Amino acid sequence: MSVTAIVLSALVALVFLLAGAQKALLRPQVSANLLRLGVGPAMTRSIGLLEIAGSLGLVAGIGARPLAIAAASGLTLLLLGAVGYHLRAKDFSRREHRSHAVAPVLLALLTSATTIVLLTTS
Repeated sequence: MSVTAIVLSALVALVFLLAGAQKALLRPQVSANLLRLGVGPAMTRSIGLLEIAGSLGLVAGIGARPLAIAAASGLTLLLLGAVGYHLRAKDFSRREHRSHAVAPVLLALLTSATTIVLLTTS
């Protein structure tokens, strides 16, 4: 596994560990935004736990590439679901302040997909 793939996997794992913890603990700011998208507390907590599991899989996958690929793929699928919720809420067409919540989702999607490419080609 290349150094670039390892570093990117670690960074993605850290981001998802922190984001997942916020959701799993049902932090008010995170929960309010997800509630606006139609995601209730139980699903918010589940998403958080999946993000934590994905981050742990990425870290453990540094020693076992198939595990890292599976974890990055799972996180990418989770993010595709997030994009779907944002599409349904019409966040991509709004010019309001809260439509900026879409940018981190797209950046995370791009980064997790790039991680998969690096893991499979290095």
